[in-house]
Amino acid sequence: MDIYEAWLDKQRKSLTGEALRRLNEGHAHNEKLFVHDLWLPAVGNLDFLHAEYEVTNFRDGFFYLDFAYIRPPYLINWEVDDFSSHGKQVTRRSFEYERERQNQLMLDGWQIYRLPLDAIKEKPRRCQQFIQQVLGKLYGGGGVTTDVKLSLKQREILRFATQIQRPFMPQEVCELLAIKGQHARKLLHELVQSELLLPASGSNRIRTYRLGNKAMHHYI
Repeated sequence: MDIYEAWLDKQRKSLTGEALRRLNEGHAHNEKLFVHDLWLPAVGNLDFLHAEYEVTNFRDGFFYLDFAYIRPPYLINWEVDDFSSHGKQVTRRSFEYERERQNQLMLDGWQIYRLPLDAIKEKPRRCQQFIQQVLGKLYGGGGVTTDVKLSLKQREILRFATQIQRPFMPQEVCELLAIKGQHARKLLHELVQSELLLPASGSNRIRTYRLGNKAMHHYI
């Protein structure tokens, strides 16, 4: 199983309902092309990237993003636009929906970047450079380096904290990583020492943790 398939398989295990159906049925050739031909050559890994990401809209429904890059302090939506399918399927209703969707996402703090499928196929290097420019401008260093050395489990904890954006308990980390409480607390303690996590409640013994400000400025 290559890195792409492992990435998809991991996401399938955490999704249900419509989000899972879209990942299984809607994430196809064009999306795979984006990952293999653009993202991996440009960035080198799939950290913080999510396919068919579900976002609640103001009508208590959901929007689904081709790719969401969720790395504090920014939310980035990468869309793959196929001219042939968009042109054939567009109606007044779908045209209005797409504009409403984009406006709502931007209002909620998302940055949106659209890459034409033809450009991905015919000008991949230019598209790779654009991705690097975006990440470099937002995060510095081209978005592909780090001065924080973390284990895979610690990366998962920080990714989890980034996604939920609320205080969380050690037990949630145990369930997330399938580890025992003592191991979870050791990982959490190290992240607190690095100021990537902060205590959210508890004095003598920390009961809950939250994402630290320092995590907002590192590629973790």
